[in-house]
Amino acid sequence: MRKKWMGLLLWTAAAMLLLTGCLFRPPDDLYKLPEKSPGYEQLNSAIRTVRSNLEMTYGTSCELAVIVGGENTASIQLQDLDGDGERESALTFFRVPGIAKSIKIYIFRQFGEEYRVSGVVEGDGAAIYSVDYVDLNGEGEKELVVSWQISAGVYQLGAYTLDELGVPMPNQEETTGNGIVQTTDYSNQMATELLLTSCSGATDGSSGYELLDIDRDTRMEIAVTRIDSAGVGSQVEVYGWRDGAFVSLSSAGLSAGVVSLVRMQANYLSGEFYRPALYITCTMSDGSRTIDVLSYQQEKLVNLALDPDTGVSRNILRGYTEVSLTDINGDYVLELPSPRRLPSISEAVTSNFWLIDWSQYDEKGKCNQVLTTYHNVADSWYLIIPDSWKDMITISRNDALSGQREVIFSLWQGVGEDPVPFLSIYKLTGNNRTSRAAYEGRFILREEENVIYAAAFYDCDWDCGLDQTSLMEHFNTIQASWYSE
Repeated sequence: MRKKWMGLLLWTAAAMLLLTGCLFRPPDDLYKLPEKSPGYEQLNSAIRTVRSNLEMTYGTSCELAVIVGGENTASIQLQDLDGDGERESALTFFRVPGIAKSIKIYIFRQFGEEYRVSGVVEGDGAAIYSVDYVDLNGEGEKELVVSWQISAGVYQLGAYTLDELGVPMPNQEETTGNGIVQTTDYSNQMATELLLTSCSGATDGSSGYELLDIDRDTRMEIAVTRIDSAGVGSQVEVYGWRDGAFVSLSSAGLSAGVVSLVRMQANYLSGEFYRPALYITCTMSDGSRTIDVLSYQQEKLVNLALDPDTGVSRNILRGYTEVSLTDINGDYVLELPSPRRLPSISEAVTSNFWLIDWSQYDEKGKCNQVLTTYHNVADSWYLIIPDSWKDMITISRNDALSGQREVIFSLWQGVGEDPVPFLSIYKLTGNNRTSRAAYEGRFILREEENVIYAAAFYDCDWDCGLDQTSLMEHFNTIQASWYSE
C-alpha cells in the first residue's frame, strides 16, 4: 500500500511540474495578439494594390461589394480552386460606383511569398446575391457561379471559368519620370463567361438556382428557375457541359398560374439508384402552393408532378401551408405534404385541425404515401399517426392554464356528438413544469431546455394501438431548420 501511495505522489508531482509551463506563463505572453497566418500581410498588400489601381483607373473611390446570401459571404474568401486540397486562392469583391460592370471579383493565387491576380470576374448589379465554386467541365478546376443582384427581386446568374488564363503577372505600380503612377492592366486575366441568364429569386430568401449532377455524368449542372409573374411560361432550365461547350441541356415547364418562387431544392427520387431531382415550391395567385418535381430522363427534363389535363401540379397545398417539403422519415428523400382537414363536431364550425399525408416520388414517377402526421407547429412538435386512426379521430386544444398548452386526441362520434378523448399531449413551460409533468397519469415524452413535453392516456373503450413506449417513438420535436433553411 505504501508503494502505491509513493507512486501516486511522484506521479502527481511530475504532472504539476509539466503543467507549470502551461498554467504559469509570463504575463506578456498572455496578452499577445494571435499570430497572423502565413501570407496575411502579402495578401493584404496585393489587395491594397488592386484597390488603389481601381480607384486610379476610374477616378473614384471603390468599396467592398456586399454578398447577400449563400454559404460564402465573407469579404475575403480562401478557396481551393484547382482541386488539390490546398486553399491556394483568395478572392475579394469590389464595387466601383457609376460604371458599367461595377462589381469586380479578383482572384489571387500564391506564388512563393507573393500573391498575384490570377483572374478577374466582372458583372453588373447593386450587390452579389451569392457565389459558389464548382467544377462544371470535369477538368478538376472549379468555376465561379455568381448570382448578380441587379435590383430588388431582379437577378442574373453567371458562370465563369479560369481554365484559359495564363500565368498571373506580378502586382506592381510603376511611377514614370514625372511622378505619375501607371495603373496595371488586368485585361488578360479576365475569366471566360460560360453563362449569363436571368434567374428568379425565392421568397424564403434562398436563390433560384441549384447546382447538381442531374444527368449523372459526374459533372455538375446548373438548374435555373424563371417565374413569369403573369402566371404563364414559368420554367426550369438546366445548363451543362456538352461537346466542349457549356450549353442548355433541356427545360421543362412549371405549373400554370404560379406567380412567385417560394423555394428550389435539389434532392433525390426514391428507389434503388436515388436519381437526382428538383423540387420547386411556388405560390399561385390565390395563395395556394404548388410543388413541381423534375427529373432528367432520356436526355430531357421532365415534370413528374404535372397533371397533363390541367397543366398544374398534382401536389397543391390549400388552406394549410405551415409545413413544407422535408425528409420526414430520414431516408434522404424529400417527402411532399398533403394536408387533410379533420372533421368538426358541429356543421356550423369548421375545424382548423389537419393531418398531413406525406408522399415521395419514385424513379418511375409514381407518388407513394409514406406516413401521416399531426403537426403542431405553434408548439414545435409532431406525432406520427397510426394507420388505425384514419377517419377515426378529431383534435381539439385547451390553453386555459398559463404555461400549459394541451392538444386532445379524441375518437370522433359523428356530427353533433361529443367526441371521446383518449390522449392528451402537453407542452409545459414555467418554473413548475417539472411538478406538472408528474401529475397522476402523465409521463414525459421529451425534455428540452425550459420545456417539457408530456402525455396522458384517458380511460377509453377504444384501443388506440399505442402505449407509453410506442407513443414516445411516434413523438418528435420540430427542428427550426425545417422552416428557416
